[in-house]
Amino acid sequence: MKLEFSILQEFGQHLADGSRAAEFRMGRIDPHMGICPEIVLDFTGVWAANSSFINALVSSLVEQHGQRALNILVFKGCNPVLRVLVEAAIALGLPKANQLVRA
Repeated sequence: MKLEFSILQEFGQHLADGSRAAEFRMGRIDPHMGICPEIVLDFTGVWAANSSFINALVSSLVEQHGQRALNILVFKGCNPVLRVLVEAAIALGLPKANQLVRA
């Protein structure tokens, strides 16, 4: 089962509220991480975002689920600015995930 979320429909063209992103992640994405082989986050139509939003959405998933998150998540429709933010969030989450594994 593939799960796809339109970030534009959920949040609009500008992503700025990290607490809303965290709430969305915990309520709508986290419950499916262990059962869906693919989760698509479709950013088509989103113009801008801040790091608070993207980190709350992406970095936390990578931190919690490690490499498995990167095998499941698909980031679709990212413009160049969003792509940089998503890549930075992944880079932030991976070392934290590795620390949790070693602990």
